Amino acid sequence: MSGDHRIPLISATGSTRMGKALASVVASRLGRSLLELGGNNAIIISEQADLEIAVLGALFGAVGTAGQRCTSTRRLIIHEKIYDKVKSRLVAAYSN
Repeated sequence: MSGDHRIPLISATGSTRMGKALASVVASRLGRSLLELGGNNAIIISEQADLEIAVLGALFGAVGTAGQRCTSTRRLIIHEKIYDKVKSRLVAAYSN
């Protein structure tokens, strides 16, 4: 598929190794690619966030599938005004 000139854009999610291999094939035919690689996904938690939902989402995203999916959460970006609240809720959740 990546070498097929009829397909103008290849979109893929996976490892960096896979992305490099795919990108070189697509580039050789002057095609376009959209790659999400390396699993460095973030959750942004704003000060208006529902903390119960945000913490559950962050917890599941990080450990719900033991990191075995391409969308596993690797980092949190938390508004400074709610950082301590989110941190204490996550610590409590992980302790369970």
